[in-house]
Amino acid sequence: MQRSYILTILFSIVAIVSNANITKDTTVTFFPRTRVFPAIFLDPLECQINGGSYVLSQKNSKESLYSLVNLGFTKPILTQNSNSLLWEFNFGAATFTQFDLIRTKRSGYLAGLVNNDYKISLDLSTQKSNNIFRLRIFHVSSHLGDDYMLRHNDSLPNDKSVNYEQIDFTYLKLKHNNYYYFSIGEIYTKYVFRERLSFQGGGLYSFKNSKPINLFTSINLKFFAENSFAPDIRTAVGLNFKRKAESMVKIWLEYYNGKLPYSTLDYGRVNWLGLAMWVNIF
Repeated sequence: MQRSYILTILFSIVAIVSNANITKDTTVTFFPRTRVFPAIFLDPLECQINGGSYVLSQKNSKESLYSLVNLGFTKPILTQNSNSLLWEFNFGAATFTQFDLIRTKRSGYLAGLVNNDYKISLDLSTQKSNNIFRLRIFHVSSHLGDDYMLRHNDSLPNDKSVNYEQIDFTYLKLKHNNYYYFSIGEIYTKYVFRERLSFQGGGLYSFKNSKPINLFTSINLKFFAENSFAPDIRTAVGLNFKRKAESMVKIWLEYYNGKLPYSTLDYGRVNWLGLAMWVNIF
């Protein structure tokens, strides 16, 4: 509870300072169309619309087909733009759904809903020149799917001990439509059964960025104290489809190595390889 008060005060101070700097050259916009902070589409917990299907492998287990359907958005609520500084206040929400297709002992196949994760977030992003800073708080909860629970009668339908709230701070450097970023986060939930500290980094590089369709490559790295800071690595190579310089659709080949980024389930370290897509609707 004390941490929640601290966060509320912090956001209030930033808002007051920003209002104090309003001049004649300042523009305030409610519900603007574009965002200051670009979508980090390889972050598994980004509030966005994307999905993918992968061949998933893990130690001492058969390969399976693992599919993700993520439905979410991050929308600016308020933006203030002046000659020297641009800032925005955003709200985000998403559901992250996972399905699998496994081969049974009778040489058949079994498909089903594995898990749903839910997230809501608030963030304050500021931009000065090509430097962008984001302060964010969010809540994540996990709920096992009906199909998974039917297969495993001993599983808990909603293990609330793994739900958590986190605050993180991210620095992102823009160069044209390319970027790299670093962040540090800490879980501030009072009672939580996991280590609190985490780090993240990565970037995006686009080739022939002036074209309506261009090739890109990207990487996202996550380091959790919960996993002794062993890196979770997600990489992509694909095509970016643009309209009037705005990215609308991305399709890519993806490889991931690390702990399963969703759910309360612990599969150990996994690998997956497959195709994914991101869509810009909102």
